[in-house]
Amino acid sequence: MRANKQQPVYDCIHEDAKLLALEGMPRELDTFWRTDSQLPRSQLSGHRMYRLSSLNKSSAFSHRERQLLSIHGFMPAAVFTVKQQLEACTQHFATLTSNYQKYIFLTELEAFNRKLFFNLLISDPETFMSVFKSSEFYFSVKNFGILHTNTRGMYVTIKDRGHIYEVLRNWPRRYDVRYLVVTNGDSVLSMGDYGVNAAPVVFFKLYQNVAYGGVNPDSCLPVMLDVGTNNEELLRDPLYLGLPQRRVTGAEYEAFFEEFTVAVLRLFGPRAIIQTKNFGALDSIKQLERYRKRQCFMDVSLQVLGACGLAGLLAANKISERTFKANKLIFYGSGTFNIGMARKCLAYLKYLRMDESAARERIWFCDAHGLIVHGRCDHKVPTELLEFKHRHEKVGSLLEAINLLKPNVLVGCSSEPNVFTKDIIKAMEQSAEQPIIYAMSTPLELAECCANDAFVYTKGRCIFISAAQLPSLKYANKVYQPGYCNVQYMLAGLTLGVMLSGMTSVPDETFLVAADRLANLVWPNDMAKRDVFPPMRKLKCINNQITYAVFAYAYRRRLATLWPEPTNPKHYIESMLYNPEYVKVCQPIYCITDQQIGTTESIQYYKQKI
Repeated sequence: MRANKQQPVYDCIHEDAKLLALEGMPRELDTFWRTDSQLPRSQLSGHRMYRLSSLNKSSAFSHRERQLLSIHGFMPAAVFTVKQQLEACTQHFATLTSNYQKYIFLTELEAFNRKLFFNLLISDPETFMSVFKSSEFYFSVKNFGILHTNTRGMYVTIKDRGHIYEVLRNWPRRYDVRYLVVTNGDSVLSMGDYGVNAAPVVFFKLYQNVAYGGVNPDSCLPVMLDVGTNNEELLRDPLYLGLPQRRVTGAEYEAFFEEFTVAVLRLFGPRAIIQTKNFGALDSIKQLERYRKRQCFMDVSLQVLGACGLAGLLAANKISERTFKANKLIFYGSGTFNIGMARKCLAYLKYLRMDESAARERIWFCDAHGLIVHGRCDHKVPTELLEFKHRHEKVGSLLEAINLLKPNVLVGCSSEPNVFTKDIIKAMEQSAEQPIIYAMSTPLELAECCANDAFVYTKGRCIFISAAQLPSLKYANKVYQPGYCNVQYMLAGLTLGVMLSGMTSVPDETFLVAADRLANLVWPNDMAKRDVFPPMRKLKCINNQITYAVFAYAYRRRLATLWPEPTNPKHYIESMLYNPEYVKVCQPIYCITDQQIGTTESIQYYKQKI
C-alpha cells in the first residue's frame, strides 16, 4: 500500500513577528532624504537631453546651448521663451475639435517636453485638465487601448509575482520617488471593472498633485496592478492592453499585494506614500486596515473623498446653524464614498467627545432591500457594510427609513440613477428644516437625483452636493450653486503635507484636520448660494492651506520625522514646491590658469573687459 503523504504543518505568524521581520529587512534607499532630483551634468549628453522629456527644452535651447550640446540644427533657428511656447501650444490646442485629438496632443507633449506640458496645465487648469478629468470625460478609460502612446507609469501584473521588486527597480527615476498612486481598476467611477484601462485615472491624480499642489512630478510613480478583469467586453476586445483573463481575487491577490507593499518598503523606504485608487470597496477596507499602521498608506476613494464629504457637511452645518452632533445621516448604497464619509463622520463625532455607541446611532445605512440591520435574513447584508449594522426592526425601503428615522442628511453612492424619487426628496423636506442631499454616483447619468429636482421638491430649502461640477440654477428668483465634492480640494495638500513632514503612517485625525481646514475656507458669498466648497479657481491656494495644516499637525502630534523642525514651516514648504521653469544647461566658463599679460595697459583691459 502507498503510504499516506504527510501534510505540511503551518504555524501562525504573529503580527508583531511580521513587523519585526520588516524592520530588519534590507532596504536599497530611503528616498525621503533625497532633495535634489537633477541628474549630474557629467552623465548628460546633448542627444540624451533632447530625448529625455524631463530635460528637453525644445525651441527654448539657446544658440550657445545647441552648439555646446551638439544639437545645433535639430530645430529651427528661433529661440522661444516659455511664454512664447505656451502661446504656440494654446493656439494649436484651440484648433483641435475632438477629445481624442486633445488627449493625444497633450500626452505627446508630455512625452516630448515634460516641463512645457506642466507649464501648460498650470497656466490654465480648467481648460487643459478637463481633457483628463475622468468623471466627465471618461472616454480615456473606455478607449485606453487606442489612446496609449507612451509610458507614464509602471504596469505590474499578477504574472510578475515573486519578481515585483525587480520590476519596480526598472523605473529610471526610482531614486526620486516619494509616493505611488496605485490602482487595480476594479471599481472605476461607478462604471465598474475596467482592468488596465483604469490607468488614466492614476495619471490624472499625478497631474492634479502637480497643478494644484506644486508636487514635483518626478517624486510620483503611477502604478497599475493588472490582475485581470471580469469585464466581458474587454476580454473580447483584441485591442485590450491588459491580461486577457478573469480577475484574480482572494488569497492569491492578497499575497500579490503584500509582495508589492514589501517591495515598495525595500525600494523607497518607510516614508514612501502608497495612495490606492479605484479598488473594490471590500479590498479597499481590507488593505487599509492591514497596512495603515505598517506603512504610509492612504486610500483616495475611501479616505480623501470621504474627508471632502465631511468638509462639505461641516460647511453645510454653518449655513443651517446646526451643530455637528445634531446631524443624523442615512447613506444609500455600498459605494466607497459612503463608507469613507461614514467613517470620517464617526471619527469626527468621537473627536468631539461623543461616546461611540451614541455616535453610531447618528449614522445609518440603507440599500435597495432596506435598512442595514441585524436579522435581515431575506437579503444578505453586503460584507463591506457589516460594521454599520444596527439592532433595529426591519425596514423594507429607503422611504420608510426616512419617515422613521427623520434624518437631515441623505447621502447616495449606489450607481442607481434617479433612485432618489420625488417621494423620497419630499420625505427629506418634511424630515428636516434644511435637508442636505449628496448625489455622488458618477458619471452624471448614474446620479441618484439631479439638482433641479432636489430644489423643486424641497421647495428651495435643501443644500445639494454632487460628484460632478454643475452650473448654478435658479429657483423662486434666487440663484443657488450645487456643491462640488471632489478630491481636488485636498489630495495635493494632503500628499505634500504628509510627504514633506516625513510621516510614516497616516492616522484618521490627519483627514479630520484637512476637512476642518477646508470647511473654514468656504467664502461667505458662496455660502449665501448654498455652495459648501470654495471656488475651484482657488484650488492651488486651498491645497497650500491644507499642506500647512497637515504639516503643523504632524509636528504637533510628533508624527513628523523631518528633523530639525523648520523654524519657518511656510518658507520651507514653499522652497520644496515644484519649479516648472527651465534650468540652465551650460555652466559659465571661467579660467583656472594664471594669466601672463605683458603690459599694464593690457592688464587694465583684461580686468575691465574680460
